[in-house]
Amino acid sequence: MNAPANRGPVKPPTRGPVLLMFEICMGLVMVALFSWFVGIAIEVIGMHMIWKDEGEAHAKRIVDQDVAYIAAAPRSLLIDDTAAFSRKIVLEVEAVYRRVGILRWYLRYHGPDVREAVDRGTGGNPGNVMARGLRNATVQVSRTGSRIALISMFVAQDVLLRMSIAIFAMPAFVLACLLGAIDGLVRRDLRRWGGGRESSFIYHHAKRYTHWALTGGFGLYLTWPFGGFNPAYMVLVFTVLVAASLSTTVAAFKKYV
Repeated sequence: MNAPANRGPVKPPTRGPVLLMFEICMGLVMVALFSWFVGIAIEVIGMHMIWKDEGEAHAKRIVDQDVAYIAAAPRSLLIDDTAAFSRKIVLEVEAVYRRVGILRWYLRYHGPDVREAVDRGTGGNPGNVMARGLRNATVQVSRTGSRIALISMFVAQDVLLRMSIAIFAMPAFVLACLLGAIDGLVRRDLRRWGGGRESSFIYHHAKRYTHWALTGGFGLYLTWPFGGFNPAYMVLVFTVLVAASLSTTVAAFKKYV
């Protein structure tokens, strides 16, 4: 039996624009969900260990700070009124939680009449220890669950606000990519005509850092649990990183295609 002919290396399938846009959208959804779950975990742990005095108010303070940072830059090339856009995001998320009944659930177990509800549940009879203990346990579980549910609302608002900040800063990232690509092409031509050395090691590592600056750093910003971080610094730092890494990637690309 004749051996099968060698057809050469199998090329990976190419992705069209529709599939590429679908992958980008699904990637953004997965990043948002991951940041939401991680943010909730961080807030719940911090509520019991780091910011005990603030509790769930810490998550609300972070949302208010991000709204204030957005209001400090009220205009963008993509959105005319960034402050109104951010307030709309906050109100839309709150409306969803209000329709589901989360806010009503929270107020029910964190109002001034919670203690009276416990006494009414046992008929005011101090001898009914089992019923009182069961009622107290139910109230405590409901109180904790309602606090976590409220924190999830604030974290969802904060994640969407920070994603909107990334949308507002998209022109800056595009300009950084153009600047890095142009600078890299110039450096590549100088290396090509000057007989410079070609290094695939630098190319592959710089390409990896470019992907991290566009995705990993942004995901870290979405889950950042502490306040006082102006997103303008985030935009400045990551645009510089994107421009520098992309310039190195293009400059280290092979001399002859």
